[in-house]
Amino acid sequence: MTEALLDFSLSLERPGFTLAATGGLQPGVTALFGHSGCGKTTLLRCLAGLEPRCRGEVHYRDTPWQTPTFVLPAHRRGAGLVFQDTRLFEHLSVADNLDYGLRRRHSEGPAHEEVIDALGLAPLLDRAPAGLSGGEAQRVALGRALLAGPRVLLLDEPLAALDYARRRRIMPLIRAIPERFGIPVLYVTHARYEVMELADRVLLMDEGQLLTQAPVGQLFSDPAYWPALGDIAPMVVWDARVAARDHDWGLTTLATEAGRLRVEALPLPRGAEVRLRVTARDVVLVDEPPVACGLVNTLPVVVRGLVPEGGGVMRVELQAGNGAVLWAQVHAQASASLRLEIGRRLHALIRPQVLMNPGVYSP
Repeated sequence: MTEALLDFSLSLERPGFTLAATGGLQPGVTALFGHSGCGKTTLLRCLAGLEPRCRGEVHYRDTPWQTPTFVLPAHRRGAGLVFQDTRLFEHLSVADNLDYGLRRRHSEGPAHEEVIDALGLAPLLDRAPAGLSGGEAQRVALGRALLAGPRVLLLDEPLAALDYARRRRIMPLIRAIPERFGIPVLYVTHARYEVMELADRVLLMDEGQLLTQAPVGQLFSDPAYWPALGDIAPMVVWDARVAARDHDWGLTTLATEAGRLRVEALPLPRGAEVRLRVTARDVVLVDEPPVACGLVNTLPVVVRGLVPEGGGVMRVELQAGNGAVLWAQVHAQASASLRLEIGRRLHALIRPQVLMNPGVYSP
């Protein structure tokens, strides 16, 4: 496991609410996920130094931000915050809002022109915040926070007020921040698709408690956490890379820990990272692989678990490739026909068009 850049163990008491969270922020994008009201924003404010009653410890690398006997003021922590409502200065132009962030810088940070280029802000510089769309305002808010030279970037549901199309345009910009600028991101959200598309890791919260922290694929593929994730359907999330492109047949071959899979053509070069989501309903189990079939992908699998789900349905845990987990759902009649038991070797058929979660990739 990569060493955490920011370690914390915090608590806060309010009437009817208790926060208790111990975890760490690693390089990349970490999603702080949970249902509305579970304490995500409160934890974010504690990390930023905005909650005077917060108790515990926060350390950035070797620098203490908070201990039982010491609290570093918020303005000295170097945490860049972006909220849902952007909080731009209405009396200043976009250029002046960005300059405000630059003037607050106390250490090295991203170059002014690089931020403007990365976020596409050049056409907006002379405009007033009142004339910006929601998506444009969020890009400006991100730029202002980046120009302040933050050690970490804390984003509190920054896309919640935007429509889906605008969210999809901004998410790749957020996803690129850690690699382009070397700044880790903690992204608060209660939208599962944002977690799957943006994050490397997840801090999962429920009722003020930090339940666990894990890579996205590990968390979403584990039935122990499906209730806290919103009672999701059985699924796995796999990270993959583009291994080959077949222009003649319009297919892209992806290398995963389960084996090689072919999906519909993707506009990505070889080596590009891709994230896949395969639900149990997308998997068909067969005794022998078909000679010819419209289901292009066939993976050899081994039955590792059988869980009755009621209504004559069985959830089947499968192992594919180098230890990858895969889930399938079968009815009692199919279970008997396939002679399902632990250790049984079968083949899983997966349709290529259901593998991709659109937009879940990084060029």
